[in-house]
Amino acid sequence: MTIASPDPKPVKIVWVISDGIPGHFNQSKGVLLALEQLYILKVEWVELHLKSGIYRRILSWLLNHTKPSIGLLSFFYRGPLPSGKPDLVIGAGGKSMFAVAWLGQNFAAKTIFAGSLRQLKPELFHAVLILEPSLQAPFISLQTSPMPISQSVLKQAAEVWLAQHVKPEKPLWAMLVGGDGAGATYQSTDWQTLAVQMNALAAQHHIQWLLTTSRRTGASAEQILRQSLNPEFLAHAVWWSEAPHPVTSSYLGLSEVVWCTVDSMSMMMESVSALRPVVAVTPQHFAPDKNFQQAINRLQQQKLVLQSSISVLQQSGSHILQLKPLHQEPFKKLANKLHDVLEK
Repeated sequence: MTIASPDPKPVKIVWVISDGIPGHFNQSKGVLLALEQLYILKVEWVELHLKSGIYRRILSWLLNHTKPSIGLLSFFYRGPLPSGKPDLVIGAGGKSMFAVAWLGQNFAAKTIFAGSLRQLKPELFHAVLILEPSLQAPFISLQTSPMPISQSVLKQAAEVWLAQHVKPEKPLWAMLVGGDGAGATYQSTDWQTLAVQMNALAAQHHIQWLLTTSRRTGASAEQILRQSLNPEFLAHAVWWSEAPHPVTSSYLGLSEVVWCTVDSMSMMMESVSALRPVVAVTPQHFAPDKNFQQAINRLQQQKLVLQSSISVLQQSGSHILQLKPLHQEPFKKLANKLHDVLEK
């Protein structure tokens, strides 16, 4: 008896419009991860840079009221287009939004955009991925921003790390450290307090830390952390100013709990997408804009993230069990939603 094999996935040519911003790049990769569950992808990364911010209002009117020719795109954007024709055009970030809609119209391609549309008509897109609650098409409400995170990727990264390092004897927690940004301003006292609180948490919960700083942390902050952290509690550390090395996937795969400074929404979303309890660490001076704080509030309401001041991290450690990490991998959930939209 011959068992019929399942139908092969259809092949789709995807143009990813990129503005070069790392956070937007990661969101687009997250959308691609979801689309890979549905199709065999032939991906073209298209670097298009909006020549001036003053064009936003003009582009909104132009796209909302007309169908401009492809030849006019180069007046507003800098960068070449690939040859051929896409089946799908995707992108993230306000500067890429207009190009995604423009190319979708001209090539009769389906369009996916991650972010807020502002003045642009929703009808220009087949799927708009947002964090705010919405039931109206083409908006798709997500718990986290699209991220290129899967349990298989994290497991592989963790195995590679363990093959290269001595296996820690205690459970591991990760501390992902950023720097000034998104309304967060760090003083020397914040870094000193962070180290003291990390030492206390490690002693109280019998864990060791995996710590990585970032390009925004700075050498002076790293020096304070290095001097104040008890080496006994540090399983591994990456000091970005001295030896930058991406270890986030490894650390997420190895850790039971993830702590990250509040200045990076991308770090928080990656950590939540890793199906881990997440604590967002805030400095003494933290004045985010309304949208940023609302995004954190939504994560807290869903018990995915706990926001905590650096000065009381030890007390926050006792509340970790109240968090309820995601059970289903976000990229799989997104794939299901995109299937419903794209295969109509």
